[in-house]
Amino acid sequence: MTLKIWLFGFIFLFILTPVVSAVDLTRPTPPPRPQPLTERPEAPRAPEPPQVSGDFEVPEVPGLRVRVFAHPPKPTPPPKPGTTPKPTPTPSPVPVENTSLVCGLLDPDTQNVVTPAGWHIIPGSITYRLNAASVPASVGGSNLDAIVQNGFSQYNQATGGKVNFVKGVNTSVNRSRFDGQNVVTWGRLGAGSLGITYVWYYPSSGNLAEVDTVMNTRYKWSLSSQDSCADNKTYDAKNIMTHELGHWMGLDDMYNAGTHGDATMYGYGSLGEVKKNTLTTGDKTGLSSIYTPL
Repeated sequence: MTLKIWLFGFIFLFILTPVVSAVDLTRPTPPPRPQPLTERPEAPRAPEPPQVSGDFEVPEVPGLRVRVFAHPPKPTPPPKPGTTPKPTPTPSPVPVENTSLVCGLLDPDTQNVVTPAGWHIIPGSITYRLNAASVPASVGGSNLDAIVQNGFSQYNQATGGKVNFVKGVNTSVNRSRFDGQNVVTWGRLGAGSLGITYVWYYPSSGNLAEVDTVMNTRYKWSLSSQDSCADNKTYDAKNIMTHELGHWMGLDDMYNAGTHGDATMYGYGSLGEVKKNTLTTGDKTGLSSIYTPL
């Protein structure tokens, strides 16, 4: 009797096992879990623009272009034929304070009009962000706000108050990118440019979309406390910054020294120069041609 019960149980299990297996095989495969949001690929964005002057397409945004202004140092003129260049003096082993400070610098005016570049800030307010932490110690991060305000206040007055500049929260961004921010920073740029301003704009309307200014940490910088004095071995931060902000407004670079050498928008920057701190009549007339019709 025990043997029969054992045989019956064995036969029952033998028959049941394929049925269970068949049931398991017919179960639907569960759908894959959705990928976490943080791991999903980001939408494509415009790459960092080149560090050379020019006007470039932005394929990621139809109808948008970016104009790049690379502001070079003024080239040193070659020696006159038949002359021998003066040897570089040996520096004194004992540093003398303020030996490179030059005062009595002039700020001549010029009537020659600066040419518009092809865009404008839409009348109203534009918000900008500063990277104070990027500023060289020789200039001081705490001075960046005043340096920028010097330029913006002059451009605001020259447009009859049509453009107001609003300071946003500080940023840590130290390079240019089409990211929804208008940034002023110091950063590492290639040799040959004191600063670069990148202007994204729509040629069809002339409206500015976004703008960044990056000052080059490769060069020596200073900040003069007087408009008639400068360190002739460094570049004055306020002087160069005022020029760069002119591109925000829609002004072009002017490279003819005979006609525009005294203009804020003269394309070269010089050591020990502060005359670009203030706008000339020609700079203002150029701005007027842009903003009066708006």
